[in-house]
Amino acid sequence: MSNVLEQPLEIELFEAFEFLLYPKRIKVPFGGRGGAKTEEIAEILVWMMWQYGTKLLCAREFMNSIDESSKAVLEAKIEKLGLGDFFKVQNDGIYGRNGSCAKFVGLARNITSIKSKFGYNVVWVEEAENVSENSWKVLIPTIREADSEIWISFNPNEVDAPTYTRFVLPYIDHINAEIAAGRPGVYEDDYTYVRKVSYRDNPKFPDVLRIEMERDKAANFKKYLHVWEGECNADYADSVIEPEWVDAAIDAHKKLNFKPRGDRVLGFDPADSGSDAKAVTKRYGVLVEDVKRWTEGDIDDAITRAFDDAFDYRADIIVYDNIGVGAGVKVGLKERIASRNVDVQGFGAGDSPWPGKYEDDRQNEDVFRNLRAMGWWLLADRFRRTYEAVVKGEYHDPATMISLSGNIKDLQQLKTELVRQQRKRTAGSKMIQLVSKDEMRARKIPSPNMADSLMMAFMVRDKKKPKALGAKLRPALNTGATGWMG
Repeated sequence: MSNVLEQPLEIELFEAFEFLLYPKRIKVPFGGRGGAKTEEIAEILVWMMWQYGTKLLCAREFMNSIDESSKAVLEAKIEKLGLGDFFKVQNDGIYGRNGSCAKFVGLARNITSIKSKFGYNVVWVEEAENVSENSWKVLIPTIREADSEIWISFNPNEVDAPTYTRFVLPYIDHINAEIAAGRPGVYEDDYTYVRKVSYRDNPKFPDVLRIEMERDKAANFKKYLHVWEGECNADYADSVIEPEWVDAAIDAHKKLNFKPRGDRVLGFDPADSGSDAKAVTKRYGVLVEDVKRWTEGDIDDAITRAFDDAFDYRADIIVYDNIGVGAGVKVGLKERIASRNVDVQGFGAGDSPWPGKYEDDRQNEDVFRNLRAMGWWLLADRFRRTYEAVVKGEYHDPATMISLSGNIKDLQQLKTELVRQQRKRTAGSKMIQLVSKDEMRARKIPSPNMADSLMMAFMVRDKKKPKALGAKLRPALNTGATGWMG
């Protein structure tokens, strides 16, 4: 019989999983459906058993029988790699001719027996989103072989689940910042490597799943964020802006055949903290021509970049967040603007609503908790009217709607941020208020800086004289309604 160990064996490894080949005590590939986590991990582990004689313990929180374990996927990889003569598959495990093995265990019902599991080089905890804190407290110190590793793969569910809070939550701000910068969502230190993986990291993402993903994305965007993007299962029932409204607004000026005109406005969110993305929005009348974000640089760099964008765009007005690190923006911008005819306006999220009346003749101060709530609600009104015009054929003045250019590079990210913003309800109060950025940050929900810059771009005070609410927002489009509703 030929010696299998002397034959070369190559595996095709997706780039997102190459980190699994390098030493690290804790390795955490997590994310949404379609990222091939189970398939890639199983193939790497079979190869390691063949190559290094790895002793593998495969664990899940619940395993009523071995049929509910990862044994079947390991067997499939053994067959794929042509190692059927090298491994002996038995009822209680898989055994290699070089002393390697794979055993299977359920943690919830056998946690005390885990303490006797010695000699394993790798523990793979699959479907780890359900693993209890008690299981982790017992498992981690039990696996103490020299250079032993614990691999943890899962699709996130609840943000307060023990697995997520232990292995992802402390690093999610950094991971999101990396993704915002166009880099892989990775956190790494001497002990831990955490990588967010999605269907985009799977070069062999099957068509059958792609169809399912696209259907969820179109029909239930909130479900899509959880299932496919790997976000925690947040309650988006109180979204200020619905995903279908955003879809309707894409190139709405073309769909409804009206031409935008009016001021050129740049909205600028300089970020609330070092890990947040900075963002700018450029709009011409009601047409949002671009929204972009970046993470590199400090506040002075961000001011320079925002000014350069405003100058190149020939902006008439710049609106910026003047809270927190944004407090120094006005001075920086005015120094760069000098004698140019550009109006610089600060936006204070916590300020009182502007004087005037909202629908049903209610005073703004009786409707909105603060200026940010007012800005988001008025933006939502624009999206809603656009949806009603595009989808339902209802008439609305184009000046009261919004059109998002289909050429916006990060349109998907913008949509995600718009949908994430939630209304906050307080017992005994009917006032409209929002979940704040600080509250979102505490829940490890990325700050909606792109969406905030968009909202601010529409919160423009008239440069000439104060008027009632209807004119407090500078008219975004001065046009009649002819030519778009037939």
